[in-house]
Amino acid sequence: MDILEFLTVLKEKIKPVLVMIVLGILVGVLAYFVLTPVFETRTTFMILESKLIRRTLEGKKLDIDTYLDFVDNESLYHKIYTSLEIQKKYNMDFEEFKRSFEVTTVEDTAIIKLLVTFQDPEISFQIARMLGDSALTLNRQVIDEEVHAGYRFSEAQVQAASNQLETARKALDDFLAEHPVPRMAMEVDTLRNRITIEETGELAVFPPMESAAVATDLNPQISQSGMTPKAFSSLARIQAEIAEAEASLAVAKADNRKFDADRRLKELNVQLKQEKQTLAKLHAQLHELETNYYPLKSQYIALESEFTSAQKGYEKIYQTGLESRIEVIGKTKEMTIIDLPVKPQKQAFPKLIITLIAGLFLGLLAAFAYLSTVAFSRNLPDA
Repeated sequence: MDILEFLTVLKEKIKPVLVMIVLGILVGVLAYFVLTPVFETRTTFMILESKLIRRTLEGKKLDIDTYLDFVDNESLYHKIYTSLEIQKKYNMDFEEFKRSFEVTTVEDTAIIKLLVTFQDPEISFQIARMLGDSALTLNRQVIDEEVHAGYRFSEAQVQAASNQLETARKALDDFLAEHPVPRMAMEVDTLRNRITIEETGELAVFPPMESAAVATDLNPQISQSGMTPKAFSSLARIQAEIAEAEASLAVAKADNRKFDADRRLKELNVQLKQEKQTLAKLHAQLHELETNYYPLKSQYIALESEFTSAQKGYEKIYQTGLESRIEVIGKTKEMTIIDLPVKPQKQAFPKLIITLIAGLFLGLLAAFAYLSTVAFSRNLPDA
């Protein structure tokens, strides 16, 4: 069938064609009044971020899916479905009702858009308003729960570290109350220096090692004041004087000189014996003191190390707790509505112009099919 043949048939059948077009338009007009109207209500949410959160979470991508669930939430849909008695008033099941919601996000922003479509403009507005209020309430509840849970977890860790620190402190204090290790260290250093003076007549060349090893702010180190060589007649000095007396005795020729040298030598030997006895007692005292001191020193150092570790652990956990609080706040941002829902005044679907165009298209399609059928039937006998 060529175009001329089609135009010829159109000219002959113009009346039926016009009737079909008019009927199509009438169908479009009828559809506008017959189809169930749909009204749209829109609202827009935004996720708020404070300056503190932006600084703390700089460079981190916002997880908007979490906040999307506050709006696109089936439990909230069902609550609204029940509250507005949708089943009773509109004979609509819940699955069909869920299709009334369209929740989308704006790419690379913290914006969430909600579109509610329903056959009643008032109900459409109420649904959007109720869902907005419910989503914000749910958001605040989650924020409170997560922040409080984060706080409780942080506080529990800090409390545990504090208890551990207090236990270590008490153990150290109780030990020192029963075993005064710093004082014992001072006694060891003092006794060592006393022995050195008794032996050599000079102060020890080493510092007070034990006092320094266990020294604290409350336990000052040993003072060397008052320890002068003149305080003691040392072993070395007596031995030197004995050697001088023996030499004097050996070279003395006069009887009186021999008598004086012999008398002096006897006195020095008595002093030597006394000095050796004194040193023996001091060495015995030092041995007994060190025997008691060193095991206690090891225990003291272990307890002090535990206390220091507990103190550092507490400080670290306390700082970590502060950081975790900021992080919890940063992860749970608050939502707000920046575009409130408005009751729709006009239906979104169907629109008269659209149904008229659809009816016209339907009429033209029917007319074209009719003309094609007529032309085909005329050509059929010639075949």
